[in-house]
Amino acid sequence: MRKAVFQVHLWSGVALGLYIFFISLTGSVLVYRNEMYFAAMPESADGSYVAPGIAYELVSMLIDLHDNLLAGEAGRAVNGVGAIAVLLVALSGLIIWWPGIRRWRSSLTLRRNVGWKRFVWDLHSAVGIWTFVVIVIFAVSGIYLCFPEVFHRFAEWLQPMTVANAGQRFVDNVLYWLAFLHFGRINGIGIPCSGPGLCDQATKAAWAFFGLAPAFMFVTGTIMWWNRVLRRWLNRVSLG
Repeated sequence: MRKAVFQVHLWSGVALGLYIFFISLTGSVLVYRNEMYFAAMPESADGSYVAPGIAYELVSMLIDLHDNLLAGEAGRAVNGVGAIAVLLVALSGLIIWWPGIRRWRSSLTLRRNVGWKRFVWDLHSAVGIWTFVVIVIFAVSGIYLCFPEVFHRFAEWLQPMTVANAGQRFVDNVLYWLAFLHFGRINGIGIPCSGPGLCDQATKAAWAFFGLAPAFMFVTGTIMWWNRVLRRWLNRVSLG
């Protein structure tokens, strides 16, 4: 069973790799979308803002590229399917990582005095488990942002709205935070912060940093795939 899950994880990671890398990188950059918009707004001599220029349009295009792949509703649906796939890759990675009750603590750290191939494996596993919750949050919230109507129907089935609970439903709070956890900001203010400042910037920096985790997993996973699969295949072809 574990070998089968490993193969699913390996090949699905390879198939989704460039997509994951692209979404991870653009999402990390877009944590600072408000700052980029502000920097891109042209300013006249008297200090007032004028019509948006090319830089402003480029920022908008980057947002549309990340959200909809420049393909409108169809692109957003593809992103939703991609987010589901990322979630499945993360869950299968957790199954592969689990070393058993006796050894799970040692699997959270990097071992010394090992070859570089084993080091890449350990690095992939350690970073994956330490960022697992964050990646799952990004994936689930991404699914929600792409298919909100499905989540709203489920929320309505789970806790129907009544006169008594209007505006106070637990499911509404969950969906609210699910959306904002994807971005790590509320109108440009970091989630745990009450206004712009050091806390706000630290929150954004943390979201941008952890947003790169899927891209890092793709890079280390590709190196392992090269060593385990492609390199062996090339050696067999050259010998044959």
